[in-house]
Order: sequence, then C-alpha cells, then structure tokens
Amino acid sequence: MTRFTYIYDTYCGWCHGAAPVINALVESGADVTVMHRHLFQGANAYRMGDGFARMALQYDRRVEQLTGQVFSDTYVQDILGNPDEVLDSSLTAYAAALVHDQGAGAEIKLANVLQRARYVDGISAGNGEAVRSALIEFSVNRSLDEGRSLARQISTDAANLQSRFGSQGVPTLVMQIDGRTTQVDVSTYYHFPEEIAALAA
Repeated sequence: MTRFTYIYDTYCGWCHGAAPVINALVESGADVTVMHRHLFQGANAYRMGDGFARMALQYDRRVEQLTGQVFSDTYVQDILGNPDEVLDSSLTAYAAALVHDQGAGAEIKLANVLQRARYVDGISAGNGEAVRSALIEFSVNRSLDEGRSLARQISTDAANLQSRFGSQGVPTLVMQIDGRTTQVDVSTYYHFPEEIAALAA
C-alpha cells in the first residue's frame, strides 16, 4: 500500500503554491498524513520591517509565476508593507494540532482557509480571532494554546523525518511503498496537479 506524508507550514509561500497539488492528492483518497513543521517561531519569526519583506516578495512573485497561486495586492500592502508584521506561524500550528485527529482532509482544508486569509485577504499572522473563527467549521471550540504541546511534538517528528532526506524546508512530500521511502518533487505537478493521484494507484 502506498502512503504519503506531507510536511508544511501554513505561512510558507511555497506551501501556498503547492496547495492545489496536495489538495488533489488528498481528494484522490490517498493515504496521507499531514504534519505542520512550525518553522516560523522564535528566532525564525521574521519582522517585515527588518528587511524580510523584500526577500519574501521576491519569493512570493516566483511562486505565483510558477504555480498560478494568488498573492494579492492587499497581502503585499497590509502584510509585507506593514513593518511591524511578524511572520510567526504559531497560532496556525496550534490550530493545525487541534484538527490533526480529524485527518489530512480537515487539516489541509484548514490550511487552505488560513492561507487564503493571509495571501489573499491580507490578515495578520497575529490575528488570533481569525484563526479561531476558521476552527469553527471543524467543530473546534477550544483555546488555541491547547494545541501548543501537540504542535511541538508534530513539528519535532516532522523534523526527524526530514533529517532522513537531508531536507529542512517545506513543502516536503514523502512516499512510502513496499518498504521504500522516497521524496516526491511537488513542483513536477504544479501545472497538472490532478496527475499526482497516479502515484497512489
């Protein structure tokens, strides 16, 4: 049986770009485990006013060009253009942990909602109310902080898995079949996301 593990961070622009591919894989009925890597925290929580915005815009434009995923003018103005905005994915990591037991479909759907909120609607990473509102659809009415411990464990497990492949960034998609585990190049499917389902056949 073919199994997949997808490692991501909600606020990774490349993960936003890969969303149609991962959606197609999950919607195909493939056996997928989803793990939030929680890269953007602590020393890796970057403040836009410290020069990160310029670099992020370059990457975002590249992702948009390659994948067709939208990074709106509102996002550029309200997020990248706000010097006090901090790229911290903690709230989304906790939210992901709170829906993790509902399966890959739910967690990826939540990621899509939160990515749209950021990259299209320009909602700040620090807007806890927006994250809590997104959880209502998943019948989760708990404090985001209740997901902290599980989020930390999932991130650690994801990092350990990535170390086997020399991978540190996201998105990372690995496939296990007949006892062999290999890394899948998600970019191969940017223009034909539905074709990734063939890997699960």
